[in-house]
Amino acid sequence: MKKTLVSGLLVMTVLTSAITVSAATGTPGAGNVPISFDGSAPTESIYSFIQDDTTYVSIRDFAEAMGPAVVTWSAPTATVMAPNLTITATVGEQYIVANGRYLYAPSGCLLVEGSVMVPIRALAKAYDATVTWIPTTKTVLVTTGSGAIAPASAYYNDNVVYWLSRIINAEARGECLEGKIAVANVVLNRVNSPGFPDSIREVIFDRAHGVQFTPAHTGAIYNTPSEECVIAAKIALDGGNTAGRSLYFANTRKCWAAKARPFERVIGNHYFFA
Repeated sequence: MKKTLVSGLLVMTVLTSAITVSAATGTPGAGNVPISFDGSAPTESIYSFIQDDTTYVSIRDFAEAMGPAVVTWSAPTATVMAPNLTITATVGEQYIVANGRYLYAPSGCLLVEGSVMVPIRALAKAYDATVTWIPTTKTVLVTTGSGAIAPASAYYNDNVVYWLSRIINAEARGECLEGKIAVANVVLNRVNSPGFPDSIREVIFDRAHGVQFTPAHTGAIYNTPSEECVIAAKIALDGGNTAGRSLYFANTRKCWAAKARPFERVIGNHYFFA
């Protein structure tokens, strides 16, 4: 990837000048993170480092270690073409796209020393693999699976995406991606809770204890969602979580939930409660 990305460096000068790697957690020049595949002897041949407790790997090096792959670069996006798998990683984005599915990478995709660096857990999921951190040896263990994540057409339900993206748009269209995902998490947490209905649409329109989501009854729920709201819905459906256990949220800390429910976190203009 280092040679492939040279031509893109001029385009990304401003962006890369803003990218820093914490010296306390690892630097590009401090040595690569040992990575073991299916229990084999750990290799340090994959360009990698640890930043903010996240292991980053070169998308090219990781893809080639996983098997045959063609990696291309068209600023600001790297694309991997492997058997039954297509991955795109865009510098600055907090997700990668694998076979049409949106996999959350909260620390973002970086461009460092000419390499597109992606959190290893997101890349491993794209390959239907799992990642385990071995603290005693400071080694990453990758356990391979089928070699490719199931495609979006087989994973996302159109009706589910329709309603989830619309409640995100109605409640959090002005929030950051993290805040949009959090609203989706609240809805999904309710679906999985015995105290609420069992489907996304039923949760959104639930009135068992009064109106739960105002936009469902003002008509705002039917507004066409932005692209980022659709992406946030898909990230949440693929396991991305920024709201933890939250079942409620409000745009003020002075609400009934603040007195009755455990506080989880604040994201943007919303307070979240479990």
